[in-house]
Amino acid sequence: MGGEYLNEIQAKELPGRRWLVLLGLSLTYASTNGILLHTLPIMYPHLMETFGWTQSQVTLPATFFFAIGAITSPPAGGLLDRFSPRWIIITGLLGIIVALFAYAAMTQLWQLIVIYSVFAVSLSLSGLVSNMLVLSRWFVKLRGRATGILLMSSSAGGAVFPLLLGFFLVRSDWRVAMQLMAVVVACCALVPIMLFVRDRPATQPKAGDREVDVHHGPAVAKALREPRFYLLALSTGILWFTIVSIVQHQSIYLSQDMGIDKQLLPPIFSIFFACSIIGKLLFGWLSDRFDKTLMMLASMAMLALGLVLLRNVTLMGNISLFGYAIVAGTGFAGVFTMIQLLFANFYAGSSFGKILALLMLVDTLAGALGIRVLAIIRETSGSYLGGIDLMIGLLCVAFVCILTACRTNVTSIPVARS
Repeated sequence: MGGEYLNEIQAKELPGRRWLVLLGLSLTYASTNGILLHTLPIMYPHLMETFGWTQSQVTLPATFFFAIGAITSPPAGGLLDRFSPRWIIITGLLGIIVALFAYAAMTQLWQLIVIYSVFAVSLSLSGLVSNMLVLSRWFVKLRGRATGILLMSSSAGGAVFPLLLGFFLVRSDWRVAMQLMAVVVACCALVPIMLFVRDRPATQPKAGDREVDVHHGPAVAKALREPRFYLLALSTGILWFTIVSIVQHQSIYLSQDMGIDKQLLPPIFSIFFACSIIGKLLFGWLSDRFDKTLMMLASMAMLALGLVLLRNVTLMGNISLFGYAIVAGTGFAGVFTMIQLLFANFYAGSSFGKILALLMLVDTLAGALGIRVLAIIRETSGSYLGGIDLMIGLLCVAFVCILTACRTNVTSIPVARS
């Protein structure tokens, strides 16, 4: 009770507090996603060099990460309905900090699997769902703009933190670098959450009182009877299979197979995610002015073109290398943004959260599968080229699925507006 009363007093004293709340959430999301999803893969070549692990072994913890994340997300959502989201986020951040320190001390593969399992549970508590819940309580009229800022923060983290880790790796041992990354999470995520974020403004109704939902999307049972749901599930699963595989394996492919200097990896990662910031802005702007289906297909085409450049990265040297980072990074962001908009267009309503959770479960498991499949292809064939060809082919299948899903009774689906 005392904590809720303090939250109300602080909200009354600072009418502009919602922007401080958004700042705290954005810094947290940038740190958690930026480091766990987009920066740690830079460590793979160092771990392979230190422990002699294979591609399959070094990416095995990430497979556990995505699989466990898929399983723990629904229970974490239940906790968010019962307890303070702010303290749940803080708990998750503490778990990430402890796991990063443990990363610096680990010596066995099973230990790294346990560490990534802690990452998964911690990110379920402190990741997008909890951040979006708090954001939705503070923003109504400007919710679309605030959501865009929050989503872009993940890409900003992917642009900044690889450079920071690269800076640490050049000047210290990788174990020291991981300890420093734990301190970074404490400073860039834990402190802002504690200082700026509150569960809700004083004027918002408490649990049990709900805002009127202006959208009338289908119920879960009805959505599950429609072919469109399964077409979207298949296509977005393919997209996550591809996106996660790229992020998790590109450092190994470029350094081990293509002979790229490991010191070039942080700048490449940084450009990739810097362009994803541009991609989210670009496709968000385009989606308000042109057909969303066409924009979705355009972003997928860019991602496929990026894979073609990645496959032929040695033909034109650094031109192809950085061209891949620019094109694939922009396409990656466009795909991520347009997926959210298409889901909202088709399913916005009282059951949107449940339907989205089902689709996210499929996507997360598909991402875990992608990590394993590419690792197996690399070990059995001695090359990632077969895996890249597979992803390009799957993107063609997803292209057809999206086109079919969006042409199926599109006019009867209400369009969500920010």
